[in-house]
Amino acid sequence: MKILLCALGVLLPLCIMTAVAAEVDLKRITVSNPYLMAFGKNAKAGSGYFVISNKNSSAVILNKVTSGIGAAMLHKTDIDETGIAKMKHLKNIVVPGSGSLKLEPGGTHIMFMNLQNKLEENERYPVTLFFKGLGSLKIDFILKSPKKNKKSHKHDNGHSHKHDH
Repeated sequence: MKILLCALGVLLPLCIMTAVAAEVDLKRITVSNPYLMAFGKNAKAGSGYFVISNKNSSAVILNKVTSGIGAAMLHKTDIDETGIAKMKHLKNIVVPGSGSLKLEPGGTHIMFMNLQNKLEENERYPVTLFFKGLGSLKIDFILKSPKKNKKSHKHDNGHSHKHDH
């Protein structure tokens, strides 16, 4: 019983620290699950995604982003009537009061240009978000591979092929 209690005493704080690291808060604004995608270790551009939750009753404005790995800009992907995707530079992003905004592929995101480092998967890259009238929030983006997870397996008929999982 003592060993179990000791193990819980050591492991529980580690679990709590891990959970907190995935979510950062500033004046009732929460940023969760920030990640960065770049195509290749020597990529010169990448994109950043996360969810901003605003627990304030009025809207908040994200108006600037800085990073130590390259120029960071707010962008939105728009698809025109012919199906062609174009990126549009945004001066700011409005997060509604008592609401949230998801920055995701194919939508609003942070575009990183002129990347200066060789990026390594699962490494942390610091980024600072500036909210109009509220201050700044430092978060760590984690690089995730853009590759799909394909697993090869055999079927009963003896054929093998890959599926997305």
